Amino acid sequence: MINKKNSDKKILYVAKYERVSSDKQAKDGDSLRDQDETLNEYISKRDDMILYDTYIDDGISGQKLQRDDFTRLMHDVESGHVDVIIFTKLDRWFRSLRHYLNTQAFLESHNVGWIAIRQEYYDTTTAYGRAFVAQSMTWAELEAQNGSERIRSVFANKVKNGEVISGNTPVGYKIVDKHLVPGDDVAIVHELFNYYAHYNNISALMQHMRNDFGFDRSPATLRKIIKNRIYIGEYHDNLTFCEPLVDRDLFDRVQYLLSCNIRENKKRDYMFSGMIRCAECDRAVSASNLLIKGRKRLDGTRKRYHHKAYRCKSHFDNKKCHNSKVVFESVLERWLIGNVQDCIKNYIADYQVSITPAIDISEKRRKIESKIKRLKELYVNELISIEEYKIDKAEFQNQLDAMPVNIVPIRNMSSIDNILDLDISESYGKMEYLEKQAFWRSFVKTIYYDNDKNYHIIFY
Repeated sequence: MINKKNSDKKILYVAKYERVSSDKQAKDGDSLRDQDETLNEYISKRDDMILYDTYIDDGISGQKLQRDDFTRLMHDVESGHVDVIIFTKLDRWFRSLRHYLNTQAFLESHNVGWIAIRQEYYDTTTAYGRAFVAQSMTWAELEAQNGSERIRSVFANKVKNGEVISGNTPVGYKIVDKHLVPGDDVAIVHELFNYYAHYNNISALMQHMRNDFGFDRSPATLRKIIKNRIYIGEYHDNLTFCEPLVDRDLFDRVQYLLSCNIRENKKRDYMFSGMIRCAECDRAVSASNLLIKGRKRLDGTRKRYHHKAYRCKSHFDNKKCHNSKVVFESVLERWLIGNVQDCIKNYIADYQVSITPAIDISEKRRKIESKIKRLKELYVNELISIEEYKIDKAEFQNQLDAMPVNIVPIRNMSSIDNILDLDISESYGKMEYLEKQAFWRSFVKTIYYDNDKNYHIIFY
């Protein structure tokens, strides 16, 4: 609303700009109220000024150029509605020198000046004033950046010591003495990860948690929860930030299933969608419903059949891969039923063989490290000389350096061990289609096939 005044002077249409940086200040309103009262008082003392509009950005940093009311103000400047902009202090206007210079050029092109009414000499109508303001903006930006660096340093120190930064706690945790500890909702977290790992369906997970646990969250929120690394104890660079609620193998498996990005709104369900890859180009294959013509009938017509199948998209779309074979879902399903248990036995045997050298080397390294430790104790107790200590230590160290550093892989084999005890041909036939889909996904990570239709299974 415009307040008109009676005066023979040239009338200037004024825009009041007010800003606070923190959400707390914006909610309390103290800083905004103080700015507004100061600006109104300034206008009331000027007979040549008429208030055109007030522009307020609350809870927004001065280093950001994209501010809602600031954008609206620039639009009104461009439209010719504003002659001068007033604010209390320069840091309410900008704290970035680059943003200030760009905006100042825009204002000058429209003959619009501004006044920081609480700071003397801030006048953009003269060359001296513009130079003074530009120099001041350099120090204002430096102050803001130093403040940001101090805040980041404080936050980094808190994270390093396992202390929470805010009062918001992830589901399943609570805050005790500034640290995250398991809370009352741990069972909900376990169910979220276990259910998704089994069914691989966000929509089904949402319905299950809502109906059985009263935990009503959107699919996007559920996806965000089960992707949060806080549940394996990690936060930023601290890998031991808090006590984990989820086993790492389960967490990694859920992340892999999420990465497959299996659509839930597709027309048909495909049992192995997202699991099959081409062994020739190592790309995921596409699932499709192929129309196959049967033998000719006596009347010359052919019966048509729809078959779910998988084929290398890279070959059929652009011929970049030579794997032209089509894998029919029913054929692959029969092959898995007849061969998966033998594949598991071979996998377990190969795994046991692969870790044996690592175990042996680790034991040898441990014995040599123990000898170095005892050698140091002999020297500290003056039972050997410094020369003897150096010679013997160098010999042991050379032995360590000659050994490869092997880390024994520890894998949870329970999911595939249980399959060996199943009578698959009997139990599998009693399953519904989606149960069969969940069954294979519970222990099979990837199925590779080549141009000769040889299959290779990667287990979790």
